[in-house]
Amino acid sequence: MPPYTVVRAFDSFDIQADGSYHQSYEWAYRIDTPQGISDLGEIKLSYNEKLENLEVLEAYTLQPDGTRIDVPADKIRKQDGDGGQEYSDSKAMVIIYSKVDVGSRLFIRARSHQHTPLFPGHFLMSRYFSPHFVFEDAEVRISTQAGVKLQIDMNGVHGGQVAPLPDDAPGTTRYRFTFRQAQAYPYESGQVNLSDFAPYLALSTFANYAEFAQAYQIRAKPMGAVTPAIEQLAKELTANAKDERGKVRKLFNWVSQNIRYVAVYVGEGGFVPHAAQSTLDNRYGDCKDHVTLLEALLAAVGIESTTALVNSGGAYQLPNLAVSTPFNHAITYIPSLGLYLDSTSRFSPMGTLPDGDTGKPTLLTATGAIGQTPMNSWKNDYTRSRVHLRMRRNGSFVGKSTTVTRGYEEVNSRGNQFANQNDDQAQWINGLLASNQETGTGRIFSAEPTDLDTPWAVGAEFRLDPLVNVPGPSAMTIPYGLAPGKLRSMASYKAIEPRRYPQRCSSAEVRETTTLEFPQTMKISRIPANVHGSFGSYHYQSSYTLKGRTLLVDRLYRSKRTSTACEPTVNQDWNRFREVLQRDLRGQVFFH
Repeated sequence: MPPYTVVRAFDSFDIQADGSYHQSYEWAYRIDTPQGISDLGEIKLSYNEKLENLEVLEAYTLQPDGTRIDVPADKIRKQDGDGGQEYSDSKAMVIIYSKVDVGSRLFIRARSHQHTPLFPGHFLMSRYFSPHFVFEDAEVRISTQAGVKLQIDMNGVHGGQVAPLPDDAPGTTRYRFTFRQAQAYPYESGQVNLSDFAPYLALSTFANYAEFAQAYQIRAKPMGAVTPAIEQLAKELTANAKDERGKVRKLFNWVSQNIRYVAVYVGEGGFVPHAAQSTLDNRYGDCKDHVTLLEALLAAVGIESTTALVNSGGAYQLPNLAVSTPFNHAITYIPSLGLYLDSTSRFSPMGTLPDGDTGKPTLLTATGAIGQTPMNSWKNDYTRSRVHLRMRRNGSFVGKSTTVTRGYEEVNSRGNQFANQNDDQAQWINGLLASNQETGTGRIFSAEPTDLDTPWAVGAEFRLDPLVNVPGPSAMTIPYGLAPGKLRSMASYKAIEPRRYPQRCSSAEVRETTTLEFPQTMKISRIPANVHGSFGSYHYQSSYTLKGRTLLVDRLYRSKRTSTACEPTVNQDWNRFREVLQRDLRGQVFFH
C-alpha cells in the first residue's frame, strides 16, 4: 500500500514570450500509512531565489473528523537547498504540518514567479507521474502569450488546446491536461528512472535538441576563454607529451586530481558554468566547471572538445522533446579521439567512465549532435582475482591474492582503496573476512589510487584461522581470504520475478582462480564437479583439477548485453544462474 494518495494536483502556468512565467499550484494529499506521516509531515517546495519568487498562500491539515488545523506563518520556513557539497541559490520553503495522522489530508496552495528564465526566450517543463502512487485528480493548465511556440508531448495524459477566456489578451493560447491513476504498484529495486517509462507531460519551446544545445553553448562557450595562465599551465603539463592522446591524458589527469568537485549553483549556475580561470584560481567547481576548464586547457594546445550533457543516474533514454530532464551531469567529449572523459570522477583513468555515465545518450553542445557513451562490456569491465592458499596441519591457511580490475570496476576499486587507506586496517580486514565467513589477519596493499597512469591491482597477504576440523575425515568449501569474493556476493542476490518496470542491465566479467595446496599427510578423496552453462545472457563455468595434493579452481562468470535495457526474461535467467552458482560455491573438497 502506498504511504499516501495524491488527492488533488493542480498546476497552472502563464508563460510569457521572454520565457518567464507565473505558476500557481494547489495540492492535497491523504495520509494512508504511518510511513506517509514521515514522508509528508514536512513538505519542501524548492526554488531558486535569484531566478524566481515563491509565496505559500495557504497550508493546513484536515483531520479525519473534519477538524482543520492551519499551518502558522512561523512553521513555514525558508532553508538552503540540499546541503552537503552544494552551495547555491537553491532554496526550499519548508511547511511543517501539525497533528498528522493516518487519514489526515494535507493541503497546500502557493504561487511563484520565474522572472528570469533558465534560457532566455524559452520555456521548458516535464512532469512525470510515478506509478508508485495513486493520483485521484491531477490537472495542468497552460496559457501562453502571443508569439510563444509551445511544443507538447505526452503519454498517459489527456487533453490539449482549449478555448481562450473572454478577457484573454489577443494571441493567448490555452491548454488543459488531466491525469488520473487509480492503481499504484511498489517500487522495484534496480528500476530505471521514471523518465524512461512513466506517464508524462512535456512542454518545450525548443524546436529540437540542436536548438537546446545552441542555447547552452551561447552562454557556456565564452566561459572557456583561454587566459595567459591557462595557456601557460597547459603547455607546461604537455611539454613531454608525444602525441594528442598523450596531451589529453596529461590535462585530464591534472584536472581530475587538482580540481575538487563542489556543486556551486549561483544565479543561472544550473546551466551556466563559471569562467575557466575562476575555476583554476579556486581549484574547485561543479561538473560544468570541470568541463569548461578542461576545454580551455585543451584549446590552449590546439585540441577541440565539447561539453556532453548526460544523465548520471538511471535514465537511458532522451525524451522526444528538448527538455532539461534527464540531463543532470556534464562530461567532456574529444571528437578527434572519439573519447568521453569525466574529470569529476577522480578515480577514472582516461578512457574509463564511472558506471553511472556508461551506455547513456549525450547531447554535444558544440554541434547539437546526439551521442552515446560506451556501454559496459565484459571485455573491458572485469574483476580477475588470483588466490594462492596453503593449508597447514591444524586446518588454518596462509595465502596471498592479487586482484586486477578494469573499467567501472577499477573506478570502484580505486575509490574503495582511497577511502580505506587511512583506516585501521585490522578492522577493515576483519570485516572483509567476516563477509566470507572467515577470520584471521592480513594486510592489503596497492599503488596510490589517484595515480591514474599506474596499472591498477590490489594485493593481499593473509592468515586464516582453522576452517576445518583435522585430522579428518572432513570437508571444506574453497576459502576466499582477502580476495573480493564477488561471485559469493552475486550468489546472495535473488531477483524479483516477474517485474513490472524496466531495469538497467550491464555487462561484466568476474574470474576467480584459486590454487590450494594441501599438507603431504592429507589424502583428497573427492573434489567438486565441473560446471558449464548459459542462462540467457549469463554464462558461467567452473573447473576443478587435482594435481597431486594441489587443487586448481577456475570460476568464470560473464554477462553479455547488446542493450542497457534488460530483456523480459532476465530475472528468470538470473535466478536459474544463481541456483547453479550457489550449488557450485557450496561444492566441497573431501579429505582424510
